[in-house]
Amino acid sequence: MKNVTDSSNKLPDGVLPFPVEWIREHPGKVEEALAKLSVEDQIRYAMQLRGPQMQAFINLSPNAHALIRGLPPEELYQMIKETGLGESLPVLAVMSSNQLQYSFDLEWWQRDRFVPECALEWLELLDKCDDSSILEWLQTEEFEQKVVLFQSLIKVCKDDEMTDSYEGVEGMPHLNLDGVYDIYFKTEEHAALKRLIALLRSEDQGLCESLLEAVIWYPVTQTVEKAYRWRLTRTAERGIPDFEEAIGVYSRLSPEALKTSVPELEDFAYPQEFNIAPTYPLSLVGGVPFFKDVILLLDNPERVNTICWELVYLANKIMVADQMDPSNLEMREESLKKVLGYVNIGLELGASSDLGKGGKLLGRTQIQALFQVGYQQLMSLKWKAENFLKENGSFLQWMFAEFHKDQLAALVDRFPRVAEVDGDKESLNWRHFASVEEVRNAESLLDRWMFYLRFARKGLGLNDELIKQYMERCDVPEKDDEADLIVWTMMAFARFTLFKKISCEPLPELAAKSFLEIIFLPGIFRDEVRQCDDALVESFHQELLKLPLAWVEADRKFLSELLNECVLRLQGQFGRLDPKSEIDWRFTHGLCITKGNI
Repeated sequence: MKNVTDSSNKLPDGVLPFPVEWIREHPGKVEEALAKLSVEDQIRYAMQLRGPQMQAFINLSPNAHALIRGLPPEELYQMIKETGLGESLPVLAVMSSNQLQYSFDLEWWQRDRFVPECALEWLELLDKCDDSSILEWLQTEEFEQKVVLFQSLIKVCKDDEMTDSYEGVEGMPHLNLDGVYDIYFKTEEHAALKRLIALLRSEDQGLCESLLEAVIWYPVTQTVEKAYRWRLTRTAERGIPDFEEAIGVYSRLSPEALKTSVPELEDFAYPQEFNIAPTYPLSLVGGVPFFKDVILLLDNPERVNTICWELVYLANKIMVADQMDPSNLEMREESLKKVLGYVNIGLELGASSDLGKGGKLLGRTQIQALFQVGYQQLMSLKWKAENFLKENGSFLQWMFAEFHKDQLAALVDRFPRVAEVDGDKESLNWRHFASVEEVRNAESLLDRWMFYLRFARKGLGLNDELIKQYMERCDVPEKDDEADLIVWTMMAFARFTLFKKISCEPLPELAAKSFLEIIFLPGIFRDEVRQCDDALVESFHQELLKLPLAWVEADRKFLSELLNECVLRLQGQFGRLDPKSEIDWRFTHGLCITKGNI
C-alpha cells in the first residue's frame, strides 16, 4: 500500500522492487535486487511482508544481519510469532540483546508469574544457533532476571558449612565444572542449559560465579518480585503499561483529550540506528475500509508512522487491560482487530463518513481518542441491549430462536460483539464491531425486537402464562424452546385464515391440514415446493395493520419482514407435504398441533 509503510524518508515507490512471487520462484534475482538497496530501504520493504514471506525476504538479503537488527523489536517479534519459533532459527541467531529481551519479556512471563518452561524452550532454540546473542544478553541485562531464570531451572550446592544443602537432589542430573559448585538440573531436558552454563564460565567466570552464588543465596519470592518490577519498567518503555494504566483506555473520553496534539515520531524513538515504525497493525486494515481509505489519503508520511506506533501501543494496552496473553498470536490478532474496529467507528462518526474530513481528523487526533469514541458508542449499544433484556425478562424465551438469543448475548457481552454465521458452518462467530454500519444494524435489530415484543403482547395478546397454557396442550412442538415469534405469528395467520380471528391458540390436526390446503397454491410438479397464496398473506397483513399499536413507518417495515419470514418458514416446512396424507408433525417446525377439539 502506497504511503502506509513509508516513513519520513519516503521510498521512491510504495511497493517491492520486484514481484513478490520472485522470493519463492527466482531467489537469485531477488538477491541481485537487494544488493543494490541500502539496509534502511531493505528494512522498509521487508516490513511490507508478513510472517514466513518476510523471513524468506530477509534470508535472501546480503545484509541480513544488519537488516534483522534494524527491525523494531515489535515487528521482529510479530514476524517470529507468525512464522513459528522453530522455523525462525536464522532470525533468532542474529537478534540483538535488546530484541531478545523484548521477546523474553513477553514470552517468559504470564502476568506476574515467571514461566520456566517457556524460558527453557527459548534457550534450547538459541542453543541451536551459531553465535547467538544469548551470551551478550547474560552479560548485559538486569541481574535479578537472570537469577530467576537459573533458580527456576537449577539447584546449586557447595561442599562447605554454609551451603552444604544437598537434600532433594537425588536422581537429578549433575554438573560440576570447577570442583566447587555442584549444579543439579530440575528438568530432564537440560543439555542446552548445561552448554550455556559452560559457555558462560569459559567467557565470563566472574559473572558465572556471581549467578551461581545468587542462585544459592537470593530468596526466591523476593527475587521474582524484583525481577517482575524490572520487567514492568522495561515493557512500559516499550508501550506495554501496567494494568492500572492500561484499564484507563476504557474511561470516558475527556473533551481535553481531543485537544491534545498528536505525538511526534521522536516520542517513540529507541536506541537503534533506524527509527522505523512497526507496520504489522496495518496488515488487518482490510477489515476496516474507511480507516484504510483515510490512511491512503494522508500525504504526511511521518504521521502515518506515528499512527503505526500508536496502534501498536494501543493494542498493547488492550492486551493488558483485557488480561490477554501477549505471546499468544490469536490474542494479539484479536486485540488489533478490536483496536482497528473501535478506531474505525470513532473516525467514521467524527468524520460523518466523509473521507476528506476523515483525513483531517486523523491528521490531528490521537488514535486513543478515536478508540474511546468508538468504545463509548458500543457501550451505548450494550446498555440499550441490557435494558431491553431487563424489561422483557423471561418473555424472551418464548419469542427468540437460538440464533436470536446468541445475537442478544453477543450485544450484552463485556464488549459488544457481532454474532454472525461462520461461513458455511452452523456455528456462530462472535467478532468485534468494525464499522458504524454494523452498529446501526445492531441498533436496528434491537428496535425490530422492541416492536416484535410489543406486537406479540398487544397485537397477538400473548403473555407468559397464556403461552405456558398453550404449550401444555400441544403435542407439537414437544419442547418449549421450539416455540418462537414466527411460530406464534404463523398460528395467528392460520386461525385468521380459518376463522377470521387473531389468536395463537393451538390447532387440532384436522384444522392444521385444512389451513395447509387453503394457504398453498396448486403445484405443477409433484415434488416442487408449493407457494403461499399472496392474496391470503396480504389479507392477514392488512388485518394486523388495524391493530391499535400506534404504528410508525419502521413498525410497518418490521411487520413486513416478519411476515416474509413466516411465508419462508411455511414453504420450507410444509410446501412439499400433502395435507390429504398422513403427516408426522414432529418433523415439522412452525405450527402448534393438539389432538383436542377447537
